[in-house]
Amino acid sequence: MEPPSPARLFATLAGAALVLYGIAGFFFDSSFAAPADIGEALGLFAINGWANVFHILTGALGLLLAGFASRRYAVWTAGLYAAVAIVAAL
Repeated sequence: MEPPSPARLFATLAGAALVLYGIAGFFFDSSFAAPADIGEALGLFAINGWANVFHILTGALGLLLAGFASRRYAVWTAGLYAAVAIVAAL
């Protein structure tokens, strides 16, 4: 049995972390107000209900695709989160 590829490991770990982060985010701010209405968790993370759902969906997608499309998930997710970070910084 060969060890899992780095892309598969990334998809599994990142997917699990995103799902947990999204679920934990609902304990701090679960409002589904305007997407610009952002709360803070522990003074470090910007969150709201929409962001929590987004993290849960992208994480669940990673867990789902880890077995057969992990490289594609890793590339698209990294690109998507980089684009979101750039737009948020503007």
